[in-house]
Amino acid sequence: MTDLSSVKLKQAIINRLDAVAAPHDLGHQGAYANRYTMRSEQSAPVELMFEKAETTKPHLWVLADQVSSIPEGGIPSVHYSKDDLYKVPAKNGGLQYGRHSALEKMTWLGKADLIRFTLRSIADLDHVLSVLMEAPRRRQGGA
Repeated sequence: MTDLSSVKLKQAIINRLDAVAAPHDLGHQGAYANRYTMRSEQSAPVELMFEKAETTKPHLWVLADQVSSIPEGGIPSVHYSKDDLYKVPAKNGGLQYGRHSALEKMTWLGKADLIRFTLRSIADLDHVLSVLMEAPRRRQGGA
């Protein structure tokens, strides 16, 4: 991580996201996550979800196909396949969503292939945002 403490880094990330993106229609999720929406330079809808809880690293969730030009290994990241959703049994007898609950009802991120970046600095965030700003328009539904 940079010389910013984790708390200061998360606050700096939130400040940057607040400046470049609008709050998602679903709103933020209390102390756990902030949901955002914006448009790319080609008017593609872009959704982002940032985990801000004290107990987590600064994770930014985005559509995998919108950041495919970021080389693997550049910014720490994990790919989450839509094929892995609803496969784990839940306590109530159904199936668990399998990702952060703030994502589930988001229009684009809820059921799509995602990348979860672990941001180490504002520079990491700015790199992801610059790539997202180049995202082409796409069909709804995560397909």
